[in-house]
Formats: sequence, C-alpha cells, structure tokens
Amino acid sequence: MRHNRGLTLIELVMVIAILGVMAALAMPSLNAVLGIEQHAAIKEMGQTLTWLQEEAALRNVAFRMEINLDRNEWKLKQGDPNSLVFATPEEAEQFYEEQREKMKRFTKRQIESGEVELEDDPTQFGEIEDPRFKIQQPLPEGLQFAFVYTPQYGDGGLEPSKAPPEDPEDEHIAYVHIFPDGTAEHTVIRVINIDDPTDGYTLEMEPMGGRVLFTDEIIDPRESLSWIPDEGPEFR
Repeated sequence: MRHNRGLTLIELVMVIAILGVMAALAMPSLNAVLGIEQHAAIKEMGQTLTWLQEEAALRNVAFRMEINLDRNEWKLKQGDPNSLVFATPEEAEQFYEEQREKMKRFTKRQIESGEVELEDDPTQFGEIEDPRFKIQQPLPEGLQFAFVYTPQYGDGGLEPSKAPPEDPEDEHIAYVHIFPDGTAEHTVIRVINIDDPTDGYTLEMEPMGGRVLFTDEIIDPRESLSWIPDEGPEFR
C-alpha cells in the first residue's frame, strides 16, 4: 500500500513565503492606505467648508468649524450673524481682558442670583440641529492634525499640545469661521501621518472668495498671500 506523503518543513516554509509575497503584492501598503485616507479626510473638510459658505449666505448665519488638535476631530457650530471673530491674537486678548474688567464690577452672588443681566457673549456659537449636517467627525486612525492657521492664531497657527492635557478646557481647539455673506477667513489645515510627519496633505481656504485648495506640500500662511500688495495703487 502507498503511504500519503506530507509536506516537509522546508516545503511548508516555501509555501508560506510565497503566500506572503502574493498577499503583499495584492494589497496596498499601509502608507498607501494612510495616504488615501489623508486625502479623503482633508477633502471632506474642504467640501464641508465650501458647503457652509453657501448655507451661511442662504440662512444669514455664521458657522464655525471647531478643530480639536488634541483629539484629532472636528465639529460644526452655528452663530448669530453678528458673531465676533478676531483678526489677530492681540484683538482676542484685548477683548477678553475688557470682559474680565467688566466682571470685576459684580460679585459672584450678584451674577448667580440674576441681579445682574449680562450681555450675550458675541463669541459664542451654538449647536446645529439639522440632519443634513455631519456635526462631528474624527480623523481616521493613524492620522493627526499638524497645525491649523487662521489670523487669530498668529503666523505659526495653532499646534497640538506637547502632552495630552488632563483638563478638557486646556485642549487646543482651533476655530475656522464662515461669515453670513458667504466669505471666510484665511485658513490653512495640515493633516499628517502620525508615524511620518513629513507625509501629509494641506487644505487652504482663501479669504473673501473662500476657494478651497489641496496640496501634499506644507503651506506657509505668511507666503501664500505674499502677492497681495501692502498698499493700494495711487490714482492721479
């Protein structure tokens, strides 16, 4: 009687190696997958910002995209058309300093008892109750925000915290605003691979017109609008 001959150890290793090579050729690399996800994530943010510009003009409201750089997620808020947006870090600091000075005039008891009627904070935005809006969206796993620039954060923009903050109020959250006339503030958002910070995609939303651009290069906000002259032409 013939005996069935099994695979030797060497033959089994060869089969496993061949299957591994075939699997590697058939499936895209991890970096390729992350690259696709980077592009998809940044493109979704761009499409959302473009749509918000149209909705803001139709509804006569202001919108704000809140980007949490420590949790790597973003969400949308809606505000009054007269909502206050700061053009520089100095303007923001001055406003909040004035607010603190106003609050010093009243005691905690007066405020809590309602004896003092405080003005609505013009910087506050509320929740959006509309099923068409994707209110909150995390980045795909393996990706993170490198920085978010708008004029209120200065030339370097806002980066993630050096270490995860214990208090949620200390998390770094950047605000991108869309105004009631459909215009937007100059915005640059960079999304990168956690394991390779040089690998990423950048979104830039131009001021006024609100055109959204995409690139795999890092954009320096100070240089992207360098073509705009500091002074207008002289007419005679």
